[in-house]
Amino acid sequence: MQLTQLTTIFLAILTPTIIKPAVGKVNSKSAIIEDIVEYKDFKKLLRTKTNVLVLFSSNGKQSAEQIRVFKETADAVKGTGTMVLMDCSQAEKKKLCKKLKVNPEPVALKHYKDGDFHKDYDRQMSVTSMVNFMRDPAGDLPWEEDPVGKDVIHFGDYASFIKHLKKDIRPMLVMFYVPWCGFCKRLKPDFSKAATELKSEGYLLAGMDVERQENALARRVYNITGFPTIIYFENGKFKQIYEGDNNKDGIMAFMRDPSSVTIKKPKELEWSADTNSEIVHLTKQGFEPALKDEKSVLVMFYAPWCGHCKRMKPEYEKAALEMKQKNVPGVLAALDATKESAIAEQYKVKGYPTIKYFVNGQFKFDVNVRDADKIIEFMKDPKEPPPPPPPEKSWEEEEDTEVVFLNDQNFATTLKRKKHALVMFYAPWCGHCKSTKPEFNAAAKALKDDSRMILAAVDCTRDNAVCSQHDVRGYPTIKYFSYLKTKQEYNGGRKREDFIAYMKKANDIVPKAKTEQHEEL
Repeated sequence: MQLTQLTTIFLAILTPTIIKPAVGKVNSKSAIIEDIVEYKDFKKLLRTKTNVLVLFSSNGKQSAEQIRVFKETADAVKGTGTMVLMDCSQAEKKKLCKKLKVNPEPVALKHYKDGDFHKDYDRQMSVTSMVNFMRDPAGDLPWEEDPVGKDVIHFGDYASFIKHLKKDIRPMLVMFYVPWCGFCKRLKPDFSKAATELKSEGYLLAGMDVERQENALARRVYNITGFPTIIYFENGKFKQIYEGDNNKDGIMAFMRDPSSVTIKKPKELEWSADTNSEIVHLTKQGFEPALKDEKSVLVMFYAPWCGHCKRMKPEYEKAALEMKQKNVPGVLAALDATKESAIAEQYKVKGYPTIKYFVNGQFKFDVNVRDADKIIEFMKDPKEPPPPPPPEKSWEEEEDTEVVFLNDQNFATTLKRKKHALVMFYAPWCGHCKSTKPEFNAAAKALKDDSRMILAAVDCTRDNAVCSQHDVRGYPTIKYFSYLKTKQEYNGGRKREDFIAYMKKANDIVPKAKTEQHEEL
């Protein structure tokens, strides 16, 4: 979907529920718990709350600023975490602070997770840092808080990113990433160093964590399915996806002169080579030994070149990490079916990805889950799914359509003979494509008697060469062609009448243009 077609930006606004502490009371102006005095009440709180941050203070006047930040954070994380303020200078609380072996000078912040002490808070004393910590206390230091990344622009939400593109036209390279991605972690230091060295030359390097809900729209707009995805912007506009060397020198050379650098796609590392992965990678020799003692295993049979596998891979990784953090029983495993074809044949793998469930090495049934949330939900309660519905007919197989279907072989030969052609480049799984399809069908039917015009479609998951040739970067992309010599983006509406009006207007304009050209000659 093109950025210019978005008329409204929907941002998810979380509406948290107010925390009702098990003990003590909540200040009417804050979500902070302040009235815990007894050790038994503190332990009871830790049993009922899984994510607790405590600020211990010894001098209210000296720690006034830290307490202010702490209280603001408490309001921001309601429903996500629990904030406790413990004034150890008060006589009734001195005993509790001593029992907990805390001696604040003047403050100490300690985090408790799942009923036990987890770690000392070691981030910046700011609302943003504290909120990030409470969202993921066991996670790595966010990139925007790492001093090494001080010269990288960090977009906290998609709205601020769009605002920046409108007002700052300097060349900018944006790395779209997720915190758990191993490849992203390895690239961040080089990306940060490049940002520092290029800053004085007027080039911008930026980052956006697209796992955050407030940045979800960026994933849809730029069709981001793998991480990191690095995109180059110039004059506030999308220019191209960066596919050069993933190191400081490669990034700097590209930014200084994008046109002179050969953009080559780096050799993709094998999935099993990712040392940060929580996925168990299986081989023919280790397949049975690895599974026989495991009570619950999900195995993803994949091919490295498979687009659907690439889209599922980050979700599978995310699910494995969450299962580890939340102690969800079971193992997520993967097997490269192109390398271990004998195993794939043994289990009748016909397409990719194929997901199969095993118990103690015994195959039980196939599973159709590809999103992290659905994978975790299944592993919590593994049940055989109901029989799948009959497969949906492809658009090309539908009988009641006048759309002409093009592919890598017939695209050029067909369009060279057509005065007016409107071509929809699509993917069968794309929701926007599905909603546009009936309107496109209706327009094709209305124009079927005019031999000068066709409405055509290309399945980019099958015929990706022609889609790449015509710079298709999102779905659906609709382009107008005239004898294959004239080409322009279609940015109109997506209703039947919009397509018809556009084609009729093109028919009125093109002959006139040809006549004027003939008279000049």
